[in-house]
Amino acid sequence: MIAVCISVRIFLLFVFPNLSDDIYRFIWDGNLIQAGLNPYSYLPTDVLPMEVKGNSTMLFDQLNSQGYYTVYPPLAQLFYYISTLAKENWWLNAVLLKVPLLMAECGSILLMFRTLKLLELNTRRVLLYALNPLIIVELVGNLHFEALTVFFSLLAVYLALINKEKLSPLVLALGVSAKLLPLLFFPFIWKYLRHSKSFFLLFGLASLLLFTPVLFGLHISKFAQSLDLYFGKFEFNGGIYNLLRFVGYKCTGYNLIRYIGPLMGLISMAWFAWLYNKQRQQDAVQLISCCFWGITIYYLLSTTVHPWYLSLSLALCIFLPYRFVVLWSFVIILSYINYSYDPYWENLLVISLEYIVVFGFMLYELRQLSNPIELTFKDSAE
Repeated sequence: MIAVCISVRIFLLFVFPNLSDDIYRFIWDGNLIQAGLNPYSYLPTDVLPMEVKGNSTMLFDQLNSQGYYTVYPPLAQLFYYISTLAKENWWLNAVLLKVPLLMAECGSILLMFRTLKLLELNTRRVLLYALNPLIIVELVGNLHFEALTVFFSLLAVYLALINKEKLSPLVLALGVSAKLLPLLFFPFIWKYLRHSKSFFLLFGLASLLLFTPVLFGLHISKFAQSLDLYFGKFEFNGGIYNLLRFVGYKCTGYNLIRYIGPLMGLISMAWFAWLYNKQRQQDAVQLISCCFWGITIYYLLSTTVHPWYLSLSLALCIFLPYRFVVLWSFVIILSYINYSYDPYWENLLVISLEYIVVFGFMLYELRQLSNPIELTFKDSAE
């Protein structure tokens, strides 16, 4: 069965991504690096008049973020650069970008097997991830770097579980340099390793080294502007956020995202702090449980939840008794209906149906456990 999972991913290696236009920004940034320009320093609108090779008007027209500075971390930028060695062949650019994602997916599946064996759980659980249509289509198929996020996060946790406290921080730093999200797991892994000084120092040094390219020519205000846009303007398929936005609109007559977005961020930070306080050192189940609940609640509070964002929650849930994320991975596909409207319009009835199903099943599962943070792996047994 695993051979089938890998074979499907290999087939998708040669299919150009059709459900996402992020690839065009990847190619755009890669061409900037090829030209010796720092992608963090220029807006696409600034670059177009400079006639950078490969960054044509045709490519510019495909960008979904023409007025925003790039926020993709340095390891991802390295892969963008490598892909543009294929010059102005978008199909080959896509294939070169998908190769590391395919390798990461194979690595993630292997890591799941090893971790399940380490925890004495049924290895068939890996199929919940390996056979999931969302994972297959969105990661290698539609070229989303969450594949690297999942791989590096799982590897960092696995290395921590076998007490490789000098390798785990290096891997976690690589994950952060591919996508910032694994940074959220740092406090949990660090606490699991009893606040290891070597873990803290190695992670800090590796991160500083990996992010050095970002610092040259980077204007902090510009980078902060892009992050502010994410929390204060972008909105797609938000759960609790949409409910608060609806209430806010009824009360004030306009969209309060500029206030609700940062508020959701603060609540997420408080949630991570609470989990950290609850977590016990050297407790494997609490390490995985805190990582799972941290990232899952973060997305339930987010203003923007694209389908592929669920990859990490799906990867972690196979070690725990929760399956509401698996259900979510199917119903979240309904959010794509919003792109069928011209002009774009978010169908809140469809989004409401999605989250009613998700929250309903989540609450049902939580009722089966008296304390979801205190569960043991025996609670996960078949």
